[in-house]
Parts: sequence; structure tokens; C-alpha cells
Amino acid sequence: MSYDTAQICRNGHLTNGAMSLFPSRSKQFCDQCGIDTISNCGQCRATIRGAYIYFRLGRPVTNGLNQIPSFCEKCGKPFPWTESRLEAAKDLANQLELDIPERTLLEKSIEEIVRDTPRAPAEAVRFKRIVEGARPWALGAFKEILFGVVGEGVKKMIWPG
Repeated sequence: MSYDTAQICRNGHLTNGAMSLFPSRSKQFCDQCGIDTISNCGQCRATIRGAYIYFRLGRPVTNGLNQIPSFCEKCGKPFPWTESRLEAAKDLANQLELDIPERTLLEKSIEEIVRDTPRAPAEAVRFKRIVEGARPWALGAFKEILFGVVGEGVKKMIWPG
């Protein structure tokens, strides 16, 4: 029983959650967005943890990959899809015409909720207050960018329902 290696495109689309068990499912480029795929961390070269493999009746079986990881479990660096979402969220924050202190707080909140730190619930409240006060459309735009890389608790606080 162990974990297989996942193959994910640089935009965060899963192409193969179990590369050694299903090598024929591997792709050089993503069939959803066309960007190249990776199976190792770009910083430390560790493999990306994929689906859990176990044996049933002497044969390997997987339950699939339930969630795309946001950060490397070996070095802690964000994967490319996480970096690009953080960058996009900060770019959107800059478009909200906030004063500098409020924009700085919003960017800090974005970092905390993506990293799912112990401060994430408090930062989620601050994030939602600032964004809702800035522009009515902004909360939906941030959802499109951040939903795949924030924890379940934060999702429910910011985007209930």
C-alpha cells in the first residue's frame, strides 16, 4: 500500500492520478487546456503524490485522486497552478481600486486562505468583507480563481451554498 505519482498540467487539470498503475493514461499535454503536464515538483523534483494504491485479491487497485495538491509535500513550495491562481487573485485585488492599506490586507488574506493556515478563518472573514465592500461582482470573480486551491472550511465561509 502506497501512493502512486500524479500527472497534472501546469494549470491544475489532472491528467493521470496513477501513472505507474495506468501509464497509458499519461499525456505530454493537457486535453483540457493544451499546456504541458508535470509529475514532479519544479523546486525539489519530488514526485507529486497521486492516488492511493492498495491490493485486493493480489491485484493493485486505486480509489482515485480525490484532490489536486496545492503545495509540494516535500519542500512546501506552491505548484504552478497554485502560483498562477495566487498571482491572478492579487492582480484582481489590484483592480478593485482599494486604498493601499486595504489592498495590502486583502493580499495577506489571500495568502493565508490559500495556505490554509490557522489564521485562515479570520482572514476569510476579512477577505469577504473587503471584497464585498469593493465591488459586487468581485466575490464571484475571486471564486473562479481561488475555489480549487482553498480549503473546504474557507470555501463554506466565503461562498456558502
